[in-house]
Amino acid sequence: MILTAEDKDFFKKNGYLVKHDTLTDDQIQAGIDEIWKHLEAERDDPSSWLNAGPIRPKCGDTRPMLDTLYESPVYGMAEQLVGEGLLTRPKSFGPKLNFPTDETEWSASGPHLDGYYTPKNGVPEGTVGRFFVGVTLYLTEQKPEGGGFTVWPATHLQGAEYFKTHSILKPKGGNVWNLWAHPDPVEIVGPPGTVCFWHGGLVHSASKNCRPDIRFCLMTRLARHDQDDILFEFPDNPWEHWPALK
Repeated sequence: MILTAEDKDFFKKNGYLVKHDTLTDDQIQAGIDEIWKHLEAERDDPSSWLNAGPIRPKCGDTRPMLDTLYESPVYGMAEQLVGEGLLTRPKSFGPKLNFPTDETEWSASGPHLDGYYTPKNGVPEGTVGRFFVGVTLYLTEQKPEGGGFTVWPATHLQGAEYFKTHSILKPKGGNVWNLWAHPDPVEIVGPPGTVCFWHGGLVHSASKNCRPDIRFCLMTRLARHDQDDILFEFPDNPWEHWPALK
């Protein structure tokens, strides 16, 4: 799949881009089948899905998961946003599931930036795991209020300005809610094979799953190979390190 000029302009303005029909039926089915091997729920008994788990099944390094990234147009489209050959190639495309709850009022709580230390996320304290493109891919239909990945459009541009004059270490736990303006959130929805590419500086969050379905979602973060060399650089042109978008 070739990204259009309109696609790239949308990403630059909003900090995310949604594309559909990126996977074959076989890739979708193989991915779902692999994840079900690791769940503490009965596939044919939806009543067992309520508040089930695990949220992060440990199968991101299996062939069905990696094929959705590398044997599909997905990784190539991410390269079209930054530049061919510039991005890392993760060895895992990990599931991040959102199970049904008894919640009836949808909301997206905890908007944040990724890569910041919290006591439970494994990021070393005093460091920032900055990256360029996040990839969120749905294996099943994602309907509104079903716990979809949620973004706050254009907050990547606020960050680009903010970090010109503030330390990248300042947001504690990635929380910038009291530092930046709050646009309306957008929940990403779509059919199986829907992918959302999102800027590494975009505020985002999970959301409450108010539907009876499980959110079957894969996520990864793509950095530049020279990430450590440019970690603290926030040039006047926010796309200076994005040759494909300059």
